[in-house]
Amino acid sequence: MKLGVLSQWFDPEPGPAAIPGVFAREFVRLGHEVNVLTGYPNYPQGELYLGYRQRIRERSAHDGVVLTRVPLYPNHNSSSIGRIANYASFAASAATLGAGALQDVEAMWVYNSPVTVSLPLMTHSRWGRVPYFLHVQDLWPDSLIESGMFPRGRIGDVVAAVVRRIVKATENQAAAVGVISPSVRELILERNPELDPAKIVYVPNPTDEHLFRPVASIRESVPDARDPEVFTVMYVGAIGEVQGLDVVLEVATRLLSHAEIRFSIVGDGISRARLEKLARARRLTNVEFLGRISKERVPDALARGDVQLVSLGESGFLRHTTPSKIASLLASEVPIIGHIAGDGATMLRNSGAAIVVDPGDADGLADAVLAMAKFSPAERQSMAVRGRNYYDSNLSAHVAASRVLTTLKGTTREHQQ
Repeated sequence: MKLGVLSQWFDPEPGPAAIPGVFAREFVRLGHEVNVLTGYPNYPQGELYLGYRQRIRERSAHDGVVLTRVPLYPNHNSSSIGRIANYASFAASAATLGAGALQDVEAMWVYNSPVTVSLPLMTHSRWGRVPYFLHVQDLWPDSLIESGMFPRGRIGDVVAAVVRRIVKATENQAAAVGVISPSVRELILERNPELDPAKIVYVPNPTDEHLFRPVASIRESVPDARDPEVFTVMYVGAIGEVQGLDVVLEVATRLLSHAEIRFSIVGDGISRARLEKLARARRLTNVEFLGRISKERVPDALARGDVQLVSLGESGFLRHTTPSKIASLLASEVPIIGHIAGDGATMLRNSGAAIVVDPGDADGLADAVLAMAKFSPAERQSMAVRGRNYYDSNLSAHVAASRVLTTLKGTTREHQQ
């Protein structure tokens, strides 16, 4: 099958932006021809990556994938205007300059975030005449509201209503709607009762399995990766308000007397400067901020931790979120502490790799850290292995891509009849 992939984000962008590349390569590995339409890499810093120069349209081939990039306005800071310009510029470029990229495809897989991808989607699918798998990554307009990008008051209400209509239109025209969190299915049906429930398919996100592999193999080549006298709780990822990392500093404050326990925070984001200032004010000698690293260096960083932290703040909206890093950590075969609720917490519990506590529960998080520190290395490794087995059976690129392809093959036959 000749497949089109539409996504604002693509390699070499990290984290959730790496997911479209994982699907595209797995589609190729499973024997399909894949054409991708995307923008120029700028996530998460909002700066064009070194080695890239924006052109009207640029075509290349990588790993068997034919890739077309179109220009956009690079931005990913806290400015509402800047972020909206980033989203809108890709939508306009992809709709007007990307026509040849998805020409003659039999079906499309769409990374449905941000919501503005709807414009090129409707353009290139010819309003659904080319069947497409709409893979819902974020809830819109909820994501805009939670991030503070929406204006308040009557204007915000009007914009939210417009976004909801766009979301419904793309869902109704889709051949299938993929959800990465089980509870999102009921939420979509509640908001869009016209949608056929049979069209909704649960397909959780995999990770880049070439990059994220059992850390034991990394430690073999880096024997001094960990200090045996120190127990390191590591967080790797975005540092924003939704991650709820203030609670981690509260726990670090409570555990200052445990000299062997350290907290290592790796990454960047709009809350990093504030949290670093707070850690200095509290004289938290057991907390280090290591800054942003390239995604290629993340596995080496994970190998230096004894337990990995997944954290989200307190919000009803976030209960429907399954962070992409969960799959990466399970594939990396590491023990995990989940400071999270909802679908993400359920996945971690089902994996057998984690201790899970509610967001905002500093007492529970402190207890989880102390419990993990008391476990023997063999006990923690047993948890880690259970997590990797869960990933292979439920979340792998092969499992996810096969589910998408099976769904699309059925819909393409229906369109041909």
